[in-house]
Formats: sequence, C-alpha cells, structure tokens
Amino acid sequence: MSLSGILSTLDLGLYKYPTFTSGDLSSKKAVVFIGGLTNGLGAVPFSYPLSESLGKVGWQLVQFHWSSAYGGYGTGSLDRDRKEMEALVKHLRGTGIRTIVIAGHSTGSQNIMHYVSNPIFQTPTAETDVIKVDGGIMQAPVSDREFMKSFKMKEWFDVLPLAEQMIKDGKGEELMPKEFCDKAGFDGVSLPINACRLRSLIGTGGDDEYFSDDIPAEPESTYAHSLSDSFGSLSAPTLALYAEEDIKYQEGDVIEKIKRWEEASKGKLQWRLLKNASHDVAQPEAQKYLCEEVIGWLKQFD
Repeated sequence: MSLSGILSTLDLGLYKYPTFTSGDLSSKKAVVFIGGLTNGLGAVPFSYPLSESLGKVGWQLVQFHWSSAYGGYGTGSLDRDRKEMEALVKHLRGTGIRTIVIAGHSTGSQNIMHYVSNPIFQTPTAETDVIKVDGGIMQAPVSDREFMKSFKMKEWFDVLPLAEQMIKDGKGEELMPKEFCDKAGFDGVSLPINACRLRSLIGTGGDDEYFSDDIPAEPESTYAHSLSDSFGSLSAPTLALYAEEDIKYQEGDVIEKIKRWEEASKGKLQWRLLKNASHDVAQPEAQKYLCEEVIGWLKQFD
C-alpha cells in the first residue's frame, strides 16, 4: 500500500512531528485522521482507499504522527492527544483550510469524542472558533475495558488495584512495575505504562471510557463521562462506523447501546454497521462500503 502526497511538519514545542497530506491537495476541505493504540502514521489499512475516495470528491486526508503513537500511549492521555490535535487544526486553519472533519480509528475514536464533546465549545469565543471542527468520524468506537476482558488479559486487571493506590498516593504518573510492563505490550513488545493511563483504559469509569455498555445516561460519580456529558455534548455532526466483528468482543446488546448513543446525541450522531468488517476494516469489500458511507455523509459539508 502506498500514497502520493505532501510530507510536512507540525511544530509541537520541542518536537516537529510529521504530517502527511494526500487526496485532493488543492482542496480547502480536510479529514484529519488519527489511529488507535499501537498505530502510527499510515498504519490503518482503510486509510489508503479512503484517501483515494476523498481525493475524487475534493477532500484532503491529513494524517499525523502524535505523541501517543506506537507505544507512546502508555504515558499519554486523551488530554495530551487533544492538545496536539488542536494544534494541527489551528495550523490547518492558518493554511486556508475552511472545512475540517476529524476522524479516528479504535482508541482514536475516544480522541474524537474527547475533542468534539469538549465543554469549551458550548460557549464560543475567538479562541475556540480556531480549533472547533465541523464534524467527527469514529471507526471502531469500542470499549478497551470490555475488549481486554474478552481477551482474558488478566494481568492488566490484576494490577489495577495497585494502579489505583498509586494514584491515591500521588504517584499516578509513575510507571507500573517493570515485570508488568514487559508483559503488557502486544506481540511481546514491552509497554512502559503509568498508573493513570492503565486506570484510564481499563478502570470502570476511567477517562478513556466513552463506549462501555454500563455507562449511565446521566452523570454519576463513578464515571468520568455519562452519555449526556459525551454524546449529549457533541459540538458537531458525528458519524460512528462500527465493525461487525467487534460486536463479539463487547458486552451487552451493541446495537441497542449505539441507539442509546444516538438518542443521547439529540440528532448529532449517525451510525452505520460495517458488515463483515474486522476491527481495522482490512477487507476490501468492507473498505469500499466504509468509503461510500463516509463520502455520502460528508456531502452535508458541500
């Protein structure tokens, strides 16, 4: 798989991170894409046909490398990701891009929710206008807690009490024990992860919890986000693309859960079920359907 486009950089303080723009390079409309846990620039299979489809209808696809890419998520947070996404959106506005839709895959979907439901957009200002986006797309908006339970990743839940105690002791930014970190990564790769991020990903009601089945409709002290706080606070139209194969790794009736999201959104959320699609939509037919649905949904911004 390959893409033709423009490689440039985004200044994020100490670092200059690469961004890659493909599709219609002359367009003033852009889809900004962020991957999920362990992903990096160009790692998600459907991003390639999506770029081609966007180019045909006059949109750019902007992918960027963020601090939480690859194993960086272990010491990161949705807040850090949002700040970096805001910097990119502000940068694109400065280059003349008028319409911006942010899209995410897997835990990137949590980034989209964290961005679009930000309370600051409820009271518009000149500062918020620069970083406000016109829409959001979530592909594979799934619960990490439920996913890890399904895959019987017992070691994560065994150390959760330790992580919670570390947070209480003011040591939330410290790494979990090396013995756990060496086992925590995927495919035998060690994952340095701190107590806060571990709790956020798999603790009931953690900061990363937007898509679990037991999230309440209204605020409760146990949960960082209720449905009214998240889907009920969407500041822009949002599309959820749920991969059919993800359903078996999630708890409860997934379709009914998505309908609760839709109801809470008060008309801001639309959703599609991607039949015969894996988590990252690796199948050509499913990719074709995904692209068709995205292009159709984007017509509202013409």
